[in-house]
Amino acid sequence: MEKTSENTVCQLLTDVAEVRKQFEAKWRQTGEKYNLFNVAGIAHKEVIMCRVLADLLDPHGKHCQGSRYLRLFWETISPKLKSPFEISIENTKVTAEYVIDENRRIDITLEDGRIFVPIEVKIWAGDQPKQVADYFAFAKTKNQNSHIPVLYLTVDGRESSDFSKAGAGKDDYAPLSFRDDILAWLEACAKNTPETIVPIRENLKQLIAAIKSLCGKSEDAEMEDEIFKLITKDDDSVRAALAICGAVDFNNKALETFKCNVLELVKKTFPDAEYAVDEGWYFIQVSIMGGNYLLDVNYDWKSLHIENCVDEKERNHQIEDRITQKMAEITNRKNENKNGIFAIYGTYRYSDFESVDENLYFYKLCKLYTERPQEAADKIINIARALENVKA
Repeated sequence: MEKTSENTVCQLLTDVAEVRKQFEAKWRQTGEKYNLFNVAGIAHKEVIMCRVLADLLDPHGKHCQGSRYLRLFWETISPKLKSPFEISIENTKVTAEYVIDENRRIDITLEDGRIFVPIEVKIWAGDQPKQVADYFAFAKTKNQNSHIPVLYLTVDGRESSDFSKAGAGKDDYAPLSFRDDILAWLEACAKNTPETIVPIRENLKQLIAAIKSLCGKSEDAEMEDEIFKLITKDDDSVRAALAICGAVDFNNKALETFKCNVLELVKKTFPDAEYAVDEGWYFIQVSIMGGNYLLDVNYDWKSLHIENCVDEKERNHQIEDRITQKMAEITNRKNENKNGIFAIYGTYRYSDFESVDENLYFYKLCKLYTERPQEAADKIINIARALENVKA
């Protein structure tokens, strides 16, 4: 890099740091960055998130705003349906965790005495066998004269898996997303809530910010606008910004050092350990208990999972219960997968960095895997050894 470019990079970093300091001082004075939804991790917890959404949708919810929010929801999502249908807003009953056959629970349901609408919410949990198909089949018994799809709500609006659809047609469910549909609805709710109702408006703003974070959208638009002005003031600043950006891909660097540095050290104790990729998760996989189970540790520690490799007829549920208990002790987290032996998705972190700002988290992981990979390897090895010692 030429000297003039180095000077530009240094100056740009100094200017950006100053802008950030100014906004941090503002946030300290106003407290506007404090978000209880983020602090409690509610946006990542499906059961709690469903309760919040269900109460907002409920005309008799604790918000005391009647059917206002349900009406806005229907105005937001009905254009997304292939075959739009009307629901009697004033007569709609909203239920969270609606129990159906075999004690299965639909996350949220809307019913007006004529139409029954099931809503299945997926944030981090995987699909269950025939989940969408069974929910549609149940709804069909209630909607004898109407074809009402399952509203399948995910972070990004992805399609339901074949595992979950299992024979259901494409018109039997409708993909929705937190990123587009729920954010649009909540922003409409905030806009249409009277200014005098301060607590509800502020809670809606905090929920919007938490969901933006969940969806990878920035909550700091005002600060980023100021930084963008600095970056684009001239060609040299743009070049400097691009050089900085290319040097700080900590997410990718953490992944690369994890699957090289950390994996090689784990292999010294568990030679069969390998690096694997599955549906967006990138993890070290360790075979335990004679190959009956696999321990999966994702590179960012936001997913820890035990895979069962035993034929269904030969499964030892007592052992699996002990494995689940041991993993809960190790991670201080409860099992978040309804059908798996043990799984945490999206809510866990490397223990030393649990309180680290999200923006610095991958930098910390990258530094750890580069400078102290044995520490991370030992953590994986110790979990695997603890599980190896589990007895029925």
